[in-house]
Amino acid sequence: MPVNKKDIFLCHASEDKAEVITPLVKALHDAGITYWYDQAEIKWGDSITQKVNDGLKISRYVVVILSEAFLSKNWPQRELNSALNVEASAGDVRVLPLLLGPERVKNLIIRKYPLLSDKAYIVWNENVDQVIEALKVRLSMGKPSVREKSKLGSGTSFDIPMPPIKKKFTQRDKDLFLKTSFGVIKAYFREGLARLERQYSDVETDFTDVHRFKFISIIYVHGEVKTKYKIWMGGPMRSDSIAYSSGHFDIDSDNSCNGWLAVSDDGSKLGFDTSSLWATMPGAEQGKLLSAEKAAEYLWRTFTENLNQG
Repeated sequence: MPVNKKDIFLCHASEDKAEVITPLVKALHDAGITYWYDQAEIKWGDSITQKVNDGLKISRYVVVILSEAFLSKNWPQRELNSALNVEASAGDVRVLPLLLGPERVKNLIIRKYPLLSDKAYIVWNENVDQVIEALKVRLSMGKPSVREKSKLGSGTSFDIPMPPIKKKFTQRDKDLFLKTSFGVIKAYFREGLARLERQYSDVETDFTDVHRFKFISIIYVHGEVKTKYKIWMGGPMRSDSIAYSSGHFDIDSDNSCNGWLAVSDDGSKLGFDTSSLWATMPGAEQGKLLSAEKAAEYLWRTFTENLNQG
């Protein structure tokens, strides 16, 4: 079944629907710009996670409404982290920031998402026409010109195989991917711990941010520590990695670890090299790169695998 591609994915907090999303959706419809909007796409009984993932996959760009409300919402922040991860991996523009609020809000957002600091953004002040015109310019990039279309003729479509050409990733690309991925992993663990507590009455958890690039997660069962992990960016073996240590460890000293995930690329995308894994994760092939979410899943599995043991 053919997939209906979308021009943009609308990432926002529910509090911003009335002020921003409602007039923006109408303007997008009138301009013929296709969009993925949760209220229109997610039906009763649907898996929200699956629908959001599908929406991100089929959308060319993610327009993210950055507001004070956004900073307190888990779902839109996970959507943004996912889009930033894809952007850092591919090296192409994916995230289009739309800022809602005064300079104070902008500063809060930049402190939480430093990767957005060098991005051009539009300040929302009910300027729908400006946003639509900027989107038209962005969407026209990479499309064939009218002259090129006329050469092909109406309705002509060729299935032309493209030769694989390796892409050169800079250190900047790798650093951005590493930082973005660490944010995804941190969000994954926060959500995982919260779900454990909701599902099991005899489980308590603790999450501690040591600093922006190091955190500690603990799971207690019947009040006793069952598993404890320290995860940080820049392991003792490689600076371009995310390392983890379990059991008894020194919070401040990062000279030893149980394992690490190192940033690598396969000529087309960035990811984490599975050859550095000490154990094989189900579904991960040796030599294949892990995305940020797959890396988070691997770390979570190793963190929780001993919970059923006596």
